[in-house]
Amino acid sequence: MPVKKMRVLGIDPGTYKTGWGFIEGSRAGFSCREWGVIQASKTLSLPERLALIYDGIDSARDKYNPDVIVCEDPFLNKDVRAALNIGHAWAMAALNAAKNALPFSTYSPMEIKKSVTGYGRAAKEQMNSQIRVLMGIKEEVPEDAGDALSCAYCYLTDMRNYAQDLESGV
Repeated sequence: MPVKKMRVLGIDPGTYKTGWGFIEGSRAGFSCREWGVIQASKTLSLPERLALIYDGIDSARDKYNPDVIVCEDPFLNKDVRAALNIGHAWAMAALNAAKNALPFSTYSPMEIKKSVTGYGRAAKEQMNSQIRVLMGIKEEVPEDAGDALSCAYCYLTDMRNYAQDLESGV
């Protein structure tokens, strides 16, 4: 019985730059399809930026028809205001999934780093370099898009997402 292929749209939330990456595959193999960054001008108000982010996610969702949307969890750092704003962008991904009846999954930055590099405290540069190697990408990938691809990769390689396959012996 073949392993189910999944189409995953990964999102790296941010109110000025939201990365997205689409990959397709299973735990047995995968391929990167496309990635990008939704950029919002700093001259826009927060509600205008959020609308732009929502529309950008919606456009990627519409184009690639994913089975799931996966987002990096916002983490609380020293700048509470920045964490709150990231949470707003995160909510646009969650809202898009809900409005389109898609599952929505999240991972912490540490889980994503461990999935991609084997080390939960890997540096940004190491993450971007490793995801390019894993995806077979030769060209440069913007950091935010690389983070989104990493998020999608984390989902595809998370054995918990294959519970039915494991139960059936696949």
